[in-house]
Amino acid sequence: MSHPILSCEHLTKSFRHTLIPVRHLQERIAFPLRRKKWWVRTVVDNVSFDLQKGEWVGVYGPNGCGKTTLMRMLAGLLPPDAGTVACRADISCFFELSIGFHEERTAEENVRMHAMLQGLPPKGVAEILGHVREFAGIHEHWDLPLKCYSVGQRLRLGFAVTTASPADVLLLDEILAVGDADFQKRCRQRLKDLKHSGRSALIVSHSLADLEAMCDRVLFMEKGCVVREETAAVA
Repeated sequence: MSHPILSCEHLTKSFRHTLIPVRHLQERIAFPLRRKKWWVRTVVDNVSFDLQKGEWVGVYGPNGCGKTTLMRMLAGLLPPDAGTVACRADISCFFELSIGFHEERTAEENVRMHAMLQGLPPKGVAEILGHVREFAGIHEHWDLPLKCYSVGQRLRLGFAVTTASPADVLLLDEILAVGDADFQKRCRQRLKDLKHSGRSALIVSHSLADLEAMCDRVLFMEKGCVVREETAAVA
């Protein structure tokens, strides 16, 4: 049996927030016996699964169930409290609005930086630049800093950069909420093309119908846990 291209075992992540802070000297003098109290919430709880080469897996669940936190740990952007992640390929990820982009840089400069971080040679960088500019449809803003872009333009640029990368694994968070209806149609076709090319992907979405249409199986999350898994009827 072949090794999974991406896997995690017993991933757990908690966040804590101070309810009664004791930070300043005045507080320590006025309330010498006061102790800090913490609110702790486990957002990902003992999650394990594998992603095989060429497989597309969806992650579905209500807001706050831990989907995005799980994706960030898989991408290496957030350290887990416990558990391990093993990846045997390059990853390209699309999470929130223009994450990883520099506000003061132009679209071209941001794309070049992204491509260089992927280890692409100069010829590969040039190919990505052309594809991103054409797909994102932001010709008139191409030489402007990202801070001049609308929300929709940033999302289109992020999707174009992520899917233009030659990475073998795609981590996509709410990718199908990008842009207007016409652009979403192009996004769906682009994802189908990537799947047929043999890429692997993990996709988070609030649309179960979209996940069932694109993915081989869907993981259902509730309160930080994967509660069940269903095989999807891929189109």
